[in-house]
Amino acid sequence: MLNGGFFRPLARPTAAVYVDCAERLIEEADESGQVPHDEARLLIREVLLQHTDVQLDEDEGGRFRDLQQRAAQFFNKLLEVHWLEPRRVSLDEHFVLIAPPLHTLLEMLRKMAENRPAELKDFAATLRSLCKDLLAVDGDGKSVCFDPNRLGPEEMRQTVIDLLGRVERAGNQMHAVESLILQHETAQRASGSARETLARFLVEFHAGQHMVCYDALQEAGLLPRLAAARNVAQEALNDPFTKQRLAEGLAKHSQLDPVDAYAEAERWLLKLERLLAAIPKKQRLIDGRMADFSRLSDARYRYQTEMRGRKPEQVKAYLDAAAALHVGKSFSDLAEEPGMQLLSPAVEVIWGRDALSPARSRRLPVDLSVATPPGDSDPEAAKDEIRRRNLNVLTPQRAAKFVERHLPAKGARVSTETLRVHVEDDLLDLLAVLAFDRGPSANGAHRTVRWRVHPVRADFGTEPARIPRDAEAGRLMERFTLERTH
Repeated sequence: MLNGGFFRPLARPTAAVYVDCAERLIEEADESGQVPHDEARLLIREVLLQHTDVQLDEDEGGRFRDLQQRAAQFFNKLLEVHWLEPRRVSLDEHFVLIAPPLHTLLEMLRKMAENRPAELKDFAATLRSLCKDLLAVDGDGKSVCFDPNRLGPEEMRQTVIDLLGRVERAGNQMHAVESLILQHETAQRASGSARETLARFLVEFHAGQHMVCYDALQEAGLLPRLAAARNVAQEALNDPFTKQRLAEGLAKHSQLDPVDAYAEAERWLLKLERLLAAIPKKQRLIDGRMADFSRLSDARYRYQTEMRGRKPEQVKAYLDAAAALHVGKSFSDLAEEPGMQLLSPAVEVIWGRDALSPARSRRLPVDLSVATPPGDSDPEAAKDEIRRRNLNVLTPQRAAKFVERHLPAKGARVSTETLRVHVEDDLLDLLAVLAFDRGPSANGAHRTVRWRVHPVRADFGTEPARIPRDAEAGRLMERFTLERTH
C-alpha cells in the first residue's frame, strides 16, 4: 500500500523540483537501487541549483539562505513522502533506497510528457504480428492460436496476455496519432501568415510521423486482416473449451476460485475482441481529424488572404483617396494630374445591359460520321502526306534529342548567341524545346531529360526594342539561354 502522502509532491508548485530530484537519484543509484546518504544530498543540491527561479515553501527549505541547508531540508521531505527510504548498514555506511513505486511513477510521467513520434514506425509491425498469430492455422486449415488441445493452461494464459499487451499498445499508438494531429491543429490556429499556413498544411502535416500509422492501415491491407483476427477472437470467446483452459491457467496463477477464474477468462477474451474491433473505429476517427485539419487550413488561408490581408486594404484606401481627391473629373483629366499616369491607353466603363454576363451560345451538333473517301484517292499519296506532316510535328522526343545533342551533361548552358541552326529540321527541334520542358531520353530507357529556358525578354520587357535577336535557320529569334537541369 502507498503512503497517503506519496502523490502529494505532484500537487505542489515545486513538483518539477521533486521530479527532477527523483530522476537524478535514480540515474545515480547502483544496481540495488540505493545511493549513499551524503551523495544523495549533494545530488539534490545540484538539482536545486538548476531551479533557482522556483520559490520553495518553508517546510521545503525556503526559509534558509544557505543552499546546503535547503538541500538537507528537501532531502527530509523526500523521506517524509516515502520517495526515499533510509537504510543504515553500519555506523560508517548510511544509504537511502529508491522506493519501488517511484520507478513506476516516473515512467508514467515520462510517457505522458515525452513526445516520441518515431515510436509510431513499428505500428505496422505490431499489427502484422497480431494478425499473424491470430490467423495462424495448421496443415488442415484449423486455427491454432487458441486451440485448447495444443496449449496448456499456463501457455493459454501467456498467449492471451501477450495478445492483449500488443493490441493495447497498437491502440495507444493510434491515440498518439490523434494527439499529433491535434498539435498540428493548435499550431495551425496560431499561424501568422498565409505562407506559414500553406507550408504547415502541404508540407509539415503530410510529412509528419502521424502519417505512418495512417498509411500502415490504408496501404498494407491490414484492415481486412484485422476483421478476420477479430472473428478468431470471437470464436474463442464462444468456445467453452478455450475459456475453460484459460480459466485453469488463471486459477493456478492467481489462486482463484474455478467459477471466478472462468468469469475472468471470459472477461479477458471479451476485452481482446473489443480492442481488436476498436482499431478500425479509431482509424475512422483519425480520418475525421484529418478532414477537420484540412477544413481548418482552408478557412485559415481564406481568412489570411481575403479578409485579413493588407493588400486589399491598401488598394481600397488608395482608391478612396483618389476618388475623394479627383471627384467630378474624367479619365482624360486624370492623365494630366501628377502621379496619375494611367497604364491603359483607353478606359471604357461598361454599364447597362452590356455589363451583364453574355448569354451562353449553344454549340451546334458535330457530325461524327466517318467520311467516305473519294473513289479516285491514292493510298500512297495519303501515306506520303501523313509522313510529311509527322516530320513537322513538335514532340517532346525531338526536343529531348536536341537537348542531349547540344547539352550532354546536367547543368550545361547554351545561348542562341552562340548556337546556330541552319536547316529547317533543326529549327523545328529548337521550337519543340521552347514548347516543352521535359522529354524521354533516347540514350536510356525510363530516363527523362529536363531543361529550362531563360529568356532575355525578362530583363527588357518594358523596352522591347532593346531585346537582342539572333538568326536561326534564316529567321530572327529573341535571344534566350537554354539550361539542362536533369
